[in-house]
Amino acid sequence: MTRSWLPALLPLCLLATACSGTESGPPHPVDQLDFPVAVTADPGGRLVWVTSGNFDLAWRGGAVLAIDVATNAFVPEAAFEVGGFPGGLTLLERDGRAVAGYILSRDEDALYQIGFSGAPQAPTVTCAGGKRGTKAGETILHCAAGEAFDKQKVSRDGESAELVVGGDPFGALVRLARAPSEPDLLLTGAMIDGNVATWTLDDAGAPSLVGNLDLLNGLYAMAENPSDGRIYTTTKSANAFQILQLVHPDPDVDQDLTNPWLAVIGQIVVPEAIAVDRARDIAVSSDGTRLYASYRAPSSLVVVDISEDASGAASNRVVAKIPLSSGPGDLTVIPGDDGRDRVYVSCYNADRVEVVDPQRGQVIDSIPTGDGPYGMAWVNNPDFGINRLYVAHFNADSVGVIELDPASPYYHTEVAEIR
Repeated sequence: MTRSWLPALLPLCLLATACSGTESGPPHPVDQLDFPVAVTADPGGRLVWVTSGNFDLAWRGGAVLAIDVATNAFVPEAAFEVGGFPGGLTLLERDGRAVAGYILSRDEDALYQIGFSGAPQAPTVTCAGGKRGTKAGETILHCAAGEAFDKQKVSRDGESAELVVGGDPFGALVRLARAPSEPDLLLTGAMIDGNVATWTLDDAGAPSLVGNLDLLNGLYAMAENPSDGRIYTTTKSANAFQILQLVHPDPDVDQDLTNPWLAVIGQIVVPEAIAVDRARDIAVSSDGTRLYASYRAPSSLVVVDISEDASGAASNRVVAKIPLSSGPGDLTVIPGDDGRDRVYVSCYNADRVEVVDPQRGQVIDSIPTGDGPYGMAWVNNPDFGINRLYVAHFNADSVGVIELDPASPYYHTEVAEIR
């Protein structure tokens, strides 16, 4: 099968409506990527987790494969298989270690919970109903679809309701407690119905579905402001960011059983004179004063001032539109030695990652990559002398490694391609 159809498939399957898959077929290999869509850095600094999308339905399902950043080798015993068309792996960190992970399957409209223990370089991975095959080539841990979370009933004072993950779930975010009275939360977003599912996480990371909040259809990405804990979302159906705030449910006040914990407190509309499509990805600056968003019409990075004045009112206005190469997608914000952010943007159609200095309002470097860069993750591990960006090459079935050490002669060069 050739890949001439990929430019059409990616918007349809990855960035729009769900595709249809099946659990039939051979198990996913533990050391072979198939349409990788996302990369997640392990907080232990030794691994990156790469989501293999299985867009050609060659395998039984999607998978997450582990790569040791010290050797650029796959870690077969840490690979696991989930439902079709998965999103990125979202991790819960405790004391610098990943204790749990969460990954959504768009094919099954469900959430998988993964457990991690043991050595950071070779963790023991578990999941509900997880089994390994006994035949040759079936060594991957297969997480049972029947054990994934898709809905949960809740009741109070004789009333009951059904909470759901929602249709075509894709974006996810762990929001750690910011006060002793708060729990750690997992937020997941569904594209078809715009549902944000809210999950509380216990000490071991086990999720409990506690609420649904309906936003605009096409909910895609979420980002947390590190300064005030507010959540920003993007949607395919409107060129606007919605702003969410945590609300503590009051047991003494009547509430909608399907809508605790979050409230919409505002939105930021991007004028059509600036961009005519929706934001692909969003990220918040290190100091919490800027919102960054990637757009494809025109290809650009839009910068929004979200700082507050003395009265606490946010500016929420676009302050820059920085031209980029074709097809910008994922964003990674990396603080520089000078205290200023650099925003790295994968440009899918141009086969490069562009480096933006948002304060100067311009691209300061453009890094050639493998075919179809999309998801990215930053690893900064001084113990191994590693300061690198890992990039999923969707079309090349590989992961690129970009050197970020300014003292290296290979600074801002893709120094390896892992297959």
